[in-house]
Amino acid sequence: MISVKMSNVKYHFVEILIFLLIHFSLSAAFAASVNGRISGVVHSAVNGDPLPGTNILIEGTLMGAASDMGGQFSIPNVPPGVYNLDILNIGYQPLKLSVTVAADSNSLLTIDMEPKSIRSPEIVVTGARRTTRKIDSPVTIATISAEDIAFRNPTTVEDILPCESGVQLLDGQLSMRGSSGYARGAGSRVVVLVDGFPAMSFDNGTIYWDAVPAQNIERIEILKGPGSALYGSSAMGGVVNIITKPISSEQESRVSYGGGIYSKPGDAAQAWSDKSMLVEEWRVGHSRFLGPLGVSLSVGRSNSNGYHENGWYERTLLNSRFIYSLSQSRSLQSRIFLVLDEHGSFTEWKSPFQPFHTPVNTRNDKVNTYKLQWSTLYSRIVSPAQSRLVRLNIFNTRFDNDLYNNRTHSHARTVNPEFQINLRPGQRHYISSGFDLKFHTVDADIWGDHSGFEGAVYFQDELTIAGFLNVTLGGRGDLSRIDDGDFRYQINPKFGATIDISKHLVLRASLGRGYRAPSMAEMFIDSRQYIFEVKPNPGLRPETSIASEVGLYWQGKTMTLDMALFNSHYADLIEPILDPDDQKIQFRNVTEARIRGFEITADWNWRFIPATGKISYTYIDPQDLSADDVLAYRHRHSLVVSQQAMLSKNVTAGVDYRYLSRMERVQLYDENPVTGADQRVPIPLVGVFCRYSMDSALQIHFSIENLFKYRYVIIERNMGAPRLVKLRVDYHF
Repeated sequence: MISVKMSNVKYHFVEILIFLLIHFSLSAAFAASVNGRISGVVHSAVNGDPLPGTNILIEGTLMGAASDMGGQFSIPNVPPGVYNLDILNIGYQPLKLSVTVAADSNSLLTIDMEPKSIRSPEIVVTGARRTTRKIDSPVTIATISAEDIAFRNPTTVEDILPCESGVQLLDGQLSMRGSSGYARGAGSRVVVLVDGFPAMSFDNGTIYWDAVPAQNIERIEILKGPGSALYGSSAMGGVVNIITKPISSEQESRVSYGGGIYSKPGDAAQAWSDKSMLVEEWRVGHSRFLGPLGVSLSVGRSNSNGYHENGWYERTLLNSRFIYSLSQSRSLQSRIFLVLDEHGSFTEWKSPFQPFHTPVNTRNDKVNTYKLQWSTLYSRIVSPAQSRLVRLNIFNTRFDNDLYNNRTHSHARTVNPEFQINLRPGQRHYISSGFDLKFHTVDADIWGDHSGFEGAVYFQDELTIAGFLNVTLGGRGDLSRIDDGDFRYQINPKFGATIDISKHLVLRASLGRGYRAPSMAEMFIDSRQYIFEVKPNPGLRPETSIASEVGLYWQGKTMTLDMALFNSHYADLIEPILDPDDQKIQFRNVTEARIRGFEITADWNWRFIPATGKISYTYIDPQDLSADDVLAYRHRHSLVVSQQAMLSKNVTAGVDYRYLSRMERVQLYDENPVTGADQRVPIPLVGVFCRYSMDSALQIHFSIENLFKYRYVIIERNMGAPRLVKLRVDYHF
């Protein structure tokens, strides 16, 4: 009975979606043909190189564009008139230009941008679901640029995120300012998006870090704090938005090949293999425009035998992107990626004396995974004061565990349509609203067969008062249901404000509510892996939080400073608990918690040499109020220091230092003060990197991670990676 109703809902929604698309298409046919266009190219004033990723925004409207890999841009369907343009690019002085648009004409611009002293981010999209200046955001948003990613030569996104203070990864699970501990692969309190589309599975909330090759990333935006008012469940701790590079207006091909080698333990008895521990990866890609159709295709493969036993993996990635200009005011973008991944399974070490070995009976454990995502964005600029977006995201994942004591599988599917409308009633007034639907199914023997539904409406109003006070009010209402259970609803309001003290100094404040619905894994898992046996708890309730932040952002000629004080109160946190009656693990709503702290980040530039640097420090006080103790799996102090310098015209080098204080509490294996077993230690890591550019087409990247071969534990009985030396060659033509 219920399934029939759910199917009818799906069919009705498809009908509505088709109707909306037809409506947009027909109405565009009657758009005024007398409108003009603003187009051109953006170059560096120093060497004349094109500047991709430059944002050209028409002040006081919703219209704008970003330059492609050739530095070219185009803003169509602009009504006749005189406009001011804001031109923004990380690392270059912002520009303001005035341009006159005539009917049925193309205003062609050639823009030269001067480098600025520091590479601070000018624009972000994640905090407001639209393009805006970072300095106007009422919440902390950190940005990792394509340049920073290329310098560090990462294999996946996992390698680059810890370069931001307050961002931690424990065995692939992401935590923002201590919002998450370690849940052994079940659920996430941070949403990960790719170009604004969720990239997380429905069954266990797994984040698929291999969804985007690092070389295809334009920038990564990290919203630190609750994002549930805009992004719903799982954004309780923050949001990571991976933004990919635009398709170049000129035909381009890329080839990349690289590899690395792990150092072996100093004690030969700890080495799990006589063979070299290698990492290898290659990727090829091509992009071009065929008339109004832009196409980008790439394929890649990576493999490793791992730095510990059964740490091997083999991955194949297919990635494609399309953009089609339907008219001057309408465009259609689509992205498809497919990842095939086979890897070994490592639960814990064999013994403290052989920490890189897996127990004998688990040596053949392996996991096969399959991920397919198809995301499509239809956008239409109705007028300078109105734009509409229709998103459709289809995410399909499967894993098969082949373990020594069980074989399990799970196949999850999500269909996620969304409609958003943006309005600009006045130059200082911006409204965005929309509705978001998700239809889930999962077929699994590890937690059973289930279906799910999520529906949400969201609204955000941004208003500038008296020219210096910017106020943001908004919220989101979510309705969800699992199988034929009761409907559950959540209301998540938010408030934010910024005060422009001066042109270079802004104060900000925010208050918001977050929540996270339990995953299928947490509610219904019934499985055993190695010595751990987990039982279901279908009565789990959603987690909730109330978070506040005050901060400031200051930008000088050679330095930027970003400071924040934050406080979050959590209720009904879901934790894996060992039941003393049957010695089985069960996820339960057991924890009331409070996390407060502060964060300070400074970027600087040396005046007399071409060098930039950054220091970022985060302190958290993670209190488990239910147990009157600290929360488990949190690092109280985290510090990141980075320095980059251009040694010559062709060579750029740098060094990173990352520090995490000792975990004060874990949940399974506590330290033995007598024997020293399961000892937890601080984690200081040093990395160096270098890039050599032979010409504009060929680059060689060299890096060393964990330079001093520091030995540390990530989580109980799991060693961190030893020194890794990597080399990669990129060539584009």
